[in-house]
Amino acid sequence: MTTITLSAFAPGCPAAHVDASLRQALSACDRARECAVLWFAEVQRHALHRELGHASLQIYATQALGFSDNRYWQFKRLADDLERLPVLHEAVATGELGWTKAQQVARVATTETQAAWVERARTSSRRVLEADVKAARRRPVVTDAAPQLALGMPVVAAVPQVEAPNTITLRADGLQLARFETLLEKARKLRVLPAGADKLDVVLAALETLVADGVGAAAQGPAVQVVVQQCPTCEAASAVTSRDEKRLAPAQVAALACDARVRRKGERNRATIAPSMRAAVLSRDRHCCVTPGCGSARFLEIHHLVPRARGGTNHIENLVTLCSRCHQFAHDHPRLAPAQVGELRPDTP
Repeated sequence: MTTITLSAFAPGCPAAHVDASLRQALSACDRARECAVLWFAEVQRHALHRELGHASLQIYATQALGFSDNRYWQFKRLADDLERLPVLHEAVATGELGWTKAQQVARVATTETQAAWVERARTSSRRVLEADVKAARRRPVVTDAAPQLALGMPVVAAVPQVEAPNTITLRADGLQLARFETLLEKARKLRVLPAGADKLDVVLAALETLVADGVGAAAQGPAVQVVVQQCPTCEAASAVTSRDEKRLAPAQVAALACDARVRRKGERNRATIAPSMRAAVLSRDRHCCVTPGCGSARFLEIHHLVPRARGGTNHIENLVTLCSRCHQFAHDHPRLAPAQVGELRPDTP
């Protein structure tokens, strides 16, 4: 990586010296930003934030790096672009393309057109490239001439085509799939879905509700119950879904054991945490995840700061509210979790 040495600031210098020093500093700023985004993309690609003690990339960015939410989403978008466009990523990493031009390319390039756009950026000035990008974004998409349109080149006898449907793919572990199916079934039973709604309609309706309601009002108990089968001998557990039973990770099982309703054949059902105590913990924590930088008001669970296997109790001073993501992380990384929740012991009433 190129080393840049900056001239020390000194007042009263000649105009030419000031101009040269300013240009040098601005170039260094651009290069530093490129490096920062590349490192950030590396953290995202390999989920290194988890090794550093943070349940999510956003929590790592806001708590460890001091990012504002706006800066996080800006870096996240740029990192996603580099992941989506490997040719652009290589051009930025090797210094062949400056970050200002790279941002313009990312606005219009696709996996098929990225190489042509990168070459165009190499041979064009910033202003010319910006004009080409604006022109390409104004033109309708033409299926049989998309690369030509993307580069701002004229197309002869192009016939507009109907854009093909987009595909959204969601990956879920066994527990997430069980939650999704249970919530979907509950919504259908309550008849809150429009007739003929498909799964995408359900997701969009849920997101609209989140945006409209803000943080909303958290319930004292879970809105739905997910069925998990556990072997009494080996303690392996699986979530029950329509696609057979899905094996759960040990951290998921441990998190579920913190805050669950246990059913054993021939015995009365019991809650691992009394409903009144659960309500008290949620109320104390204001129905939000206490992990710094999270604050989620959805999928809340109760976590034991000192595990019951090590003598932890169900007293309120040993319990905190976590969202399901942060809760699983606390059990998955017990040695790192204190950086997030182990030091948090909210004052009891």
